[in-house]
Amino acid sequence: MYAGVAISESDDLRPLLERADIKLTGSQHLRDYIPKIESLEYQTLTQELCGQAVFLMFDGTRRLGEALNTVARFCNAEFEIIMRLVQFITLEARPDNLALSATLNLVIRELGLPFEAISGWGRDSVKVNGTALSRLSVIFPNSTDLLCICHTLNNTGERVGFPEKRDFMTAWLILVLNNNTAKKMWKSLTQHAMVGYFTIRWWSRQEVENEISENWHHVPNFLHQLEDEDVGDATTRRMLEIYAANPLLLEVSFAAGYDGTARLLRTTYEMEGDRLEILLVFRRVEAVRAFGRSLGDPDNRGVLPNADAVIRRSMVSTVGTSLEKEFPGHGVFSGKITKIDKEDPEELIYHITYEDGDTETMQIAEVLPLLSVVEDQLRNYAIEQLRGAYEYLEKRLTGECDSSYDCRQVYLVFELAQLFDPSFVAEANVDAKWVRRLSSITPLSRAENGKLVTRLEGELREIGLRSDKRSG
Repeated sequence: MYAGVAISESDDLRPLLERADIKLTGSQHLRDYIPKIESLEYQTLTQELCGQAVFLMFDGTRRLGEALNTVARFCNAEFEIIMRLVQFITLEARPDNLALSATLNLVIRELGLPFEAISGWGRDSVKVNGTALSRLSVIFPNSTDLLCICHTLNNTGERVGFPEKRDFMTAWLILVLNNNTAKKMWKSLTQHAMVGYFTIRWWSRQEVENEISENWHHVPNFLHQLEDEDVGDATTRRMLEIYAANPLLLEVSFAAGYDGTARLLRTTYEMEGDRLEILLVFRRVEAVRAFGRSLGDPDNRGVLPNADAVIRRSMVSTVGTSLEKEFPGHGVFSGKITKIDKEDPEELIYHITYEDGDTETMQIAEVLPLLSVVEDQLRNYAIEQLRGAYEYLEKRLTGECDSSYDCRQVYLVFELAQLFDPSFVAEANVDAKWVRRLSSITPLSRAENGKLVTRLEGELREIGLRSDKRSG
């Protein structure tokens, strides 16, 4: 059972195991043990959960049928975070909100947990889950509803635009990740295998896109090799058509996708875990939001180093072209190319005049990094394709969306959870107002008959007094 081997297979394995002095009975006899083992496991589980504040997380497969699992999370007397699978069932069809709430309620009753023991629910933001939780919150008034932040970030990433890149990637994923010849060609060009891909999560597709972006200089040759060796047929032709239509636009799309999702991708990875990631969520997501806001800042317009480099490389530096250069200790000055010496066609000399009247000469390698791309049409297009995703995230976090997807309460929980991080308390100059805000979290406001937050406020004052004595 532990190895996941079907009981019926034990009859075939028995001779092999007994050669290693492992005594084994027949499959029919082993089947008689299953109900007894299950009963003992359930008894152990209920003993573990007795007296605990239990946080229940549930998720399903969202396919034709439904495999629904529920996990209980709690902290034991040794301050260890414990997670236990309390339910795994398969259903013929996806449950509606009534069936889902009834199923979860039944699990809690079977575990013998009192209604006040349920401190919260963890779920993704599928609408049926939200409606089911609205029902359960009436039965379990001590609980709070926490939407999965990783699911929200995943939905954010899926809303990054660039339709030309999407069409190209559809063909790429069909061919390159499923055709051994294509895989070998790519590996021979890049000296490493293409990263794996699976369809469930946005970030897996983004990782493939990032690898293509990092090896973009190989893409034209790769596509032509596929065509020359008749690999992919219509799929290869489709990729070549998209590439040939506007190679610069496609390259900028991949580069901007790389830049525009880097922090989002990193945060998605950092939040995937089952320990104390909740202490980090607020600061990590605030950094993602800050990047998203910068895309709409007319003075900044986001930091897109790879996309900017591609655009600059494509720009023709002529007389009148604008650029910007930072002079340490003096700030950033705008300038223009006022003259180009063409005596040596292979090494043009550019004369630059700045807004304060100063001048200097440069070669093309020095000019390119300074060319201003803020008003470039391609860059503005890239910004708009990225902004939609971050605007979606803002609406989710500020409640400008359907109530089932509203993340205001969960985001408040993430913000206040920082109070349980000693490093944050030491750095943030936490006062009593911070602690009193914990009353907005239902299980904390009701804990110890409503006295927990008051006690925490008193502990904060004691910490402050001890700190004052030490500094005095």
